[in-house]
Amino acid sequence: MAIITISRQNGSLGDEIAEALASRLGTIVISRKYALDNFFGEINPGTLDRLNESAKFFEMPLPGSNRTYSDILVERIRTLASESKDKDLVILGMGGSVLLSGFPDAIHVRVTASEATRINTIAKKYRITNDEATEVLDIGDRKHKRFVKTVYGKDITSPEQFDLILNTDRLSVDECVDAITELARKHDIRVRLSRSNESSKTIDHQSRNISFKNETEEEFARILNLYNIEWLYEPKTFPVEWDAEGNVTMAISPDFYLPRFNLYLELTTMDQKYVTKKNKKMRLVKELYPGTNIRIVYKKDFNELVDRLKLFGGLTDNS
Repeated sequence: MAIITISRQNGSLGDEIAEALASRLGTIVISRKYALDNFFGEINPGTLDRLNESAKFFEMPLPGSNRTYSDILVERIRTLASESKDKDLVILGMGGSVLLSGFPDAIHVRVTASEATRINTIAKKYRITNDEATEVLDIGDRKHKRFVKTVYGKDITSPEQFDLILNTDRLSVDECVDAITELARKHDIRVRLSRSNESSKTIDHQSRNISFKNETEEEFARILNLYNIEWLYEPKTFPVEWDAEGNVTMAISPDFYLPRFNLYLELTTMDQKYVTKKNKKMRLVKELYPGTNIRIVYKKDFNELVDRLKLFGGLTDNS
């Protein structure tokens, strides 16, 4: 499940990317038009024109209510995000990156392009001159920035609020969609592991930087990469024994987690007969954390795998 907000400069292909992304994910785009059609009940044409005209009209109260259109907009989008546990959500514009900044499931994307690219895109799209396209861009950019500033009091152009910034001067719509979906997929794995840690009382050790403890782990990571098997390094710790005061006295942090197989692997360079303590930890993990798929990769298993890959040219002695 992914919640993806897309902020874009006019003429940067942000709208096209949002539509293509929603099609790829099998969902719809939650845009300003969608919000006006679905969030506020029946709107008379005059009010609709005013809401489309200027951001300040979102501060008007709904008929018969003391709640403003911006209040309803914020509530409905946050509700959609909170309830989208089993489905993907693409939110275009409307300050989504600001509105959902505290949502762990959300990925915030900004689509940009050079002024020359944007002018050329707008001129072709509306069949107007470059000077006319420049004016269209200027008006659109000012209105978009003013909307977010008026409704949320934030600057939509601040880069720190985005997880990914895409420049479409050289990237196609399809390449941008590939990048967003891959980022969202990996982020979803990290979020699911974090939530698993919260529910099982295990310790979250997911790290942005990987530092292997030994050459065996580094070589095993290369093997997984050769087979295009996605992995995370020591993402969590399982406490398995506590003292009388509740302090953890024994725990295990499996070396690798393979999301595709929901499998934790613990490597050992010792022969099988010398790993009694690790085997005890494995047994306790399975008893204390039912449903956890965990196993040891022994020295013999590891060496056979490396030899097999060398035989078929997958590794060299210097790899």
